Amino acid sequence: MNVVRLEQHYRYLQHLEAAINACAFSVSIDALGIVTAVNLQVTTLLHQSPDLLIGRPLTSILPPESLVQWYDWYSKVLDGASVSGEIGFKLPDNSPLWLEAGCSPVCTNDGQVEGCIIIGMDITSKKLAAIKREQNEIYYSQVLEHLPLGLQQFGTNGENIDMNSRQREIWGDAHPFFINPDYKWLQDPFYRLNGLAAIFEEARDTGKTIKKEILLRYREKRIRNITRLYPVYFEATVFPLTDKARNMANLFLILDDITEKKLSELSLQKSERLLDNIIENLPIGYIQFDNFGFIRRINQTQRVFFNSPNPAMRQPFNVMNDELSIAFELDKLFAQALDQNKTFRIEKRIDFSQDSNWTTVDREVYLDLTVFPVVEPVDKEMIVVALVNDITEKRAQEEENKKNQVFLQQTGSIGKIGGWELDTDTRFMRWTDQSYFIHGCLPQEEISLHKALSFYSAEARENLQQLLKNCSDTGRPFDVYLSVVANGQQKRVRYIGQPGYEDGRLVRIYGVVQDVTEQLEIKDALTRNTELMRLFFDTIDMGYAAMEKNGNLNFLNRKAEKMIGHSVAIGSNIFEEFPRLSGTVFYPRLQECIEQQTSQSFGIYFSGADKWYDFLLTPMQDGGISVFMRDITDSRKLQKELRKANEQLSNLNKNLVNQNKQLEDFAHITSHNLRAPIANLKALMVMHNEASSQHERELYLSMLHEVIKKIDETLNDLVEVVQIRKDVNVEKEKLLFAERLQKVMDILLVDIETSNIKITYNFEAAPFIEYPKVYLDSILQNFITNAIRYRSPDRDPALHLETTKVNESIILTVQDNGIGIDMERFGNKLFGFRKTFHKNKDAKGIGLFITKTQVEAMGGNIKAESHPGEGTKFIITFRTE
Repeated sequence: MNVVRLEQHYRYLQHLEAAINACAFSVSIDALGIVTAVNLQVTTLLHQSPDLLIGRPLTSILPPESLVQWYDWYSKVLDGASVSGEIGFKLPDNSPLWLEAGCSPVCTNDGQVEGCIIIGMDITSKKLAAIKREQNEIYYSQVLEHLPLGLQQFGTNGENIDMNSRQREIWGDAHPFFINPDYKWLQDPFYRLNGLAAIFEEARDTGKTIKKEILLRYREKRIRNITRLYPVYFEATVFPLTDKARNMANLFLILDDITEKKLSELSLQKSERLLDNIIENLPIGYIQFDNFGFIRRINQTQRVFFNSPNPAMRQPFNVMNDELSIAFELDKLFAQALDQNKTFRIEKRIDFSQDSNWTTVDREVYLDLTVFPVVEPVDKEMIVVALVNDITEKRAQEEENKKNQVFLQQTGSIGKIGGWELDTDTRFMRWTDQSYFIHGCLPQEEISLHKALSFYSAEARENLQQLLKNCSDTGRPFDVYLSVVANGQQKRVRYIGQPGYEDGRLVRIYGVVQDVTEQLEIKDALTRNTELMRLFFDTIDMGYAAMEKNGNLNFLNRKAEKMIGHSVAIGSNIFEEFPRLSGTVFYPRLQECIEQQTSQSFGIYFSGADKWYDFLLTPMQDGGISVFMRDITDSRKLQKELRKANEQLSNLNKNLVNQNKQLEDFAHITSHNLRAPIANLKALMVMHNEASSQHERELYLSMLHEVIKKIDETLNDLVEVVQIRKDVNVEKEKLLFAERLQKVMDILLVDIETSNIKITYNFEAAPFIEYPKVYLDSILQNFITNAIRYRSPDRDPALHLETTKVNESIILTVQDNGIGIDMERFGNKLFGFRKTFHKNKDAKGIGLFITKTQVEAMGGNIKAESHPGEGTKFIITFRTE
């Protein structure tokens, strides 16, 4: 080979190596299994550099999924052979790695194998999917094989392909499916007669799933040398499956044994016919209404008794709008039974002479009416039934008639969990497949009563024998829990039985059996958990309840029952058991807790019981609500007493401060207003004593008399002010401003008419006040006399009074148009004792001082706004408390 070809070959190998490194995993190992080289794909996958991988055994870096497969490959390679196929490894994180790989030997120049090279493509996803499909196929084949329903696969022409074990049991070993390979079941006259072939053909032709009930065969039962045939009913379902091109590939048949259900339906139909016959021949009237009030049915007794018209004439009658029904409140009775879903029995005196459309009774009768709602079993509509009994002649025997009242009862099936039947003649039992399964024996095995009892423990066996004997002797049904041993495993079962009669003779005892092992274990665990929860919650010092969103209670501790006031049954409603919650914030807060899924904390005061409760509503993960409640009445009352004591202490402190201030003011006023008169009195006494003539002494005596008179007036005014400030507890009354103003105007009638003053008022905003009458009259009188005394000579006097209400206070404004006051000069002295600001001979300076004293004594305040020549506005704020 020349140099050019060698270079071309070398470049080809380089390209090949680059291609392999780009898309495949490549590992070289020596004859001892030690890694000698790895490509980039391997180092990237293992997140390690080549230095850390070379020199280590391959099985330590990538452990094979199957060591047997790996050593088989490796031994073949060492023998000089190449191997390829799928092989699996485990990555360091224990995740799988599947390769579509080839393993080729690497030889020395003399042909000796010195190692091998592994090149593989990653097929992990494909391989795991294939494994999953294989597992699913095994799983679903097991599921289908163990289905309690028969399942059979057919070709589109009806050829049998496969079926599960249950289907083989249904057909039986002697069926042509198993002994005749050329069997054409679609042409079998029996299957064409019972409709099974037609179901298959309809599903095949329409591509839809078809489900119908069929009579598949008859089962023989031999009793006393007599062979009886019993029908066996199945629910047959046929559905097609299509391939990827959506062409019909196969059809499947499912058979479900519904014999017991079908026989029950036939028995129910028989019962319905019997019930119709009973209703028609009842000795009392029977009327059936739909939920709109129209008559649907009347029995023979009712037609004869009321001489009712034919059914076509009855159709327009409606109990809700008929005049006679409304007059005697039969419409309300109908609506009440429908709305409340309750039975009502009532006696009615009805005068049928008032009606000529629906009856010709034409007399007054007493009726014993029983009205009750019933759910119609087919249409599931609510209907109302009225039983009508004429008690006109038998009213004296009312109580006896009530005892003999006929009640109609409906019974349902007792279940189809596991059915059993004991033939009282042969003492053999018939079990459904589920009964066989519960007892741990093969279906179709003949079971005698003796063998059936052998599955039970000695105590349970004795108990069941006694129950069967009592049922046989007295006809008493039974419902009991027993222990059964099935395949060495102990179970708990619920055994229910009742007698079956034919022509008055007991011929069988039948019922159901249910495996309740797990339910009882769960019930026991729940009971233990409930007791532990009750023990825990009974130790906490607060009420606790767990309830549903609609208020139905699941749990209460003793503290909660104590707070409610009586024992509460689980399942009852909290609003019925704790009616004081109605009308409180409990319900809206409960809705917020449910809608927002957040806890709600609030308090409620129950005025009837004088109780304060704190509530905490918390949502639970299962959708329920936890209710925590605490009685805080004592702490609330203590807080109230403390608050009241604090208020009294604060008022006392204010009064003390006010009295101290008043004492200071009074001392100041007394010293200020008595100092000058007393000084004058002393001077006049000195002058009197030093006078030389009798005339001069008499003059001084007259002057002394005037000074003493002024001192007396001042003292009387001071005494009046002290009395006002002292009597803060003067009795308050509910007073109308307009009424008191009129009373004062009547007293000042002469002054008002003489001055020609115009007095107006507006008391609509606050027409009345709780206040001492003498104080309010005094305040109003002072403002009127001031308006007259200080009127302007330039205009007729006017005075306007008006009340307003701000927050909890009443404000009285009094506006006159008099001469006004210079507030900048005299504003701080306006309400002072004996302060006057005009040269009015009648001014004493005591009226506004007394008014201010009276207002402040009741906790209010007074202020004034005025300008000279523009009148004065007084603003009095009354404290209403």
